[in-house]
Amino acid sequence: MCIRIFFFTAFLAVGLNPATAHPGDSPETLEWVKRTADKIELSLSSATKSMDWADLLIKLMQSHDEFEAVALAGLYCHEVRKAAELGRSYCNWLHNATLDKDLNTCIIRATEARLQAIRMREAAEICLLEARQNPPDTTFILSDLLLANAEIIEHDIADGLASEDFHILSQKLEYAERIFYNTEVLAATMFDCSEVTLAAKEGIRACMDALLSKEWANAIRHVQNVATEAGKIKSRAGKCR
Repeated sequence: MCIRIFFFTAFLAVGLNPATAHPGDSPETLEWVKRTADKIELSLSSATKSMDWADLLIKLMQSHDEFEAVALAGLYCHEVRKAAELGRSYCNWLHNATLDKDLNTCIIRATEARLQAIRMREAAEICLLEARQNPPDTTFILSDLLLANAEIIEHDIADGLASEDFHILSQKLEYAERIFYNTEVLAATMFDCSEVTLAAKEGIRACMDALLSKEWANAIRHVQNVATEAGKIKSRAGKCR
């Protein structure tokens, strides 16, 4: 009787307190964040020392895309996400109207963004140490994100074609174009990912060609090219790291 009570109590305990998943960032992903942060810091440090306004603007735009790649990855490591968002904001000299765009202000932007790159790297180091000491149950790697982007594009394009309606197709193409761009930004920061970067660029071009098409038959031809480039990303995403 006591044994029965023990097993019944244990069953209730498990049922009432189910094991919770412990997701987290893979060490590979966190190492990528560190590499990206190092690249941003070096680039902005060099640009602020040069005092060349044109060079500084170019470096801010490049750093914006690199911060954006980290932001788009959606890491579990909160401090990395926070630094990526703030760094991207400081580098967005073209659209951020809260600050001027003269040389001195751009130096301030670059200096603040560089500090965020340092914080992003330090946060990644802390999360990496934790991931190695307490490995998460589930992780994602960046190639999974590239693959998911391609699958979303394929799904949306198929829906757009099935509608046989330019209004719906245009909306799907606009969204696909944005995902291609996000894919390009992310792939450009990864090793062995040039094929995916090229496919994303071609996908953007195909989306634009389809959007500019006046006749449905011509739009379909370009949409097929969109699907082809998404398929290339799917087949080659696994090489990226």
